[in-house]
Amino acid sequence: MNKLTERQIKALIHLLGDDDIKTAQIARQRLIESRQEAQPYLEEARTSLDPHVRTRVYSILERLRLDELGERFQRFAAMPSAWIDLEEGAFLVAESGYPTINRQHYRDMLDSMSQDFKTQMDQQNLKGRELIESLNRYFFDELGFAGNKEAYYDPDNSYINQVLDRRIGIPISLSLIYLLIARRLRIPVVGISMPGHFLLQFNDSLFIDAFEKGQLLNRGECVQFLMTNGFGFHPAYLSPTPTRFMLVRMLTNLIQIYSTQDPDRADSLSGFRDMLTQSYAKV
Repeated sequence: MNKLTERQIKALIHLLGDDDIKTAQIARQRLIESRQEAQPYLEEARTSLDPHVRTRVYSILERLRLDELGERFQRFAAMPSAWIDLEEGAFLVAESGYPTINRQHYRDMLDSMSQDFKTQMDQQNLKGRELIESLNRYFFDELGFAGNKEAYYDPDNSYINQVLDRRIGIPISLSLIYLLIARRLRIPVVGISMPGHFLLQFNDSLFIDAFEKGQLLNRGECVQFLMTNGFGFHPAYLSPTPTRFMLVRMLTNLIQIYSTQDPDRADSLSGFRDMLTQSYAKV
């Protein structure tokens, strides 16, 4: 494909504001295909006087940004499953919504939370169920993390930075923060990707519902939840979830939310999810 000239690029950007949606879509696709030459001019067009051009330019630039993020996600997903880092994956997911996220700020926040609880843990020599009950009090009462029952489908519930800032989330994102703190403290907690509800598990016996302020459950209560909600039971439902598939579930939640709100973003996130599953299939 021949490179576009400056004049051609500017003409295509002008056509983004065309009343004929098909014409605007053709111009959009051509600009995306010529991203390398077009991007500087698209950046300039952010301040166009035409509101349609501004909106469509933003959409194109966001698509280009997500494509670049997708290249980094591809390298991440291609690593052997044992090397997939949950925290790094969560930050990559968050970057899809918050491109300027300050990772170090949030890593420091997690470090600080962990260190604060470590002081309590060491002073009281906490172990077993007592340790988890104490961690629950710290996480849910002192830090104030809670399930966002009023706006469950807010996409911010799935981004690690927003969950840390707002202290609200959905089962898997609250479990993510809890798990990252537990790992820093070497507390044996794992994620359980149960159908219909994500849980945590401590020491192979005690289940933790992060969405319900750390409610503790035994295996029988988890089985009852599955049966009551029509999922049936299979031992795999209560098995530890590999990091790769915890990230797949996080992305699936966002894809479902954005499928109607922002189809382009949903498509990009679907691509990220496919990278995780396809790379796993090749191992």
